[in-house]
Amino acid sequence: MDRSFIASVRQHGIICPIQVTQDLIIVDGHRRYQAAREVGIVEDHVIVRMDLDDEWSIQEALIECNRHRDRSTEVKLHEAQILESIKHERLREREIIEGRQEAVAVGQTGYEPFKFSPYQWEYDP
Repeated sequence: MDRSFIASVRQHGIICPIQVTQDLIIVDGHRRYQAAREVGIVEDHVIVRMDLDDEWSIQEALIECNRHRDRSTEVKLHEAQILESIKHERLREREIIEGRQEAVAVGQTGYEPFKFSPYQWEYDP
């Protein structure tokens, strides 16, 4: 880790709060957290992101929090593919939910629910 960054954290503390999920997964501020631990800071400002309640939201936040960084074209392309995949899966989820609502609205009794997973779609009999 960059010694000048650690010295800055020692002198000024964590200037920009670390962002975490409800489960305390760091979304933004990994280096700040490591530097704080190295200089002995045990408490500092943290923002708990209540909106990050699923794997897709966490992945999107990680990518968005790193947009200001200088990254290779390959990394940017990979991030764009992940965001497109998340967009596609959310659209698919929305279509399934709308289909479920439509089935209930017309009184179909044989409708079977789906189990939602951020990694794959599985039929739950």
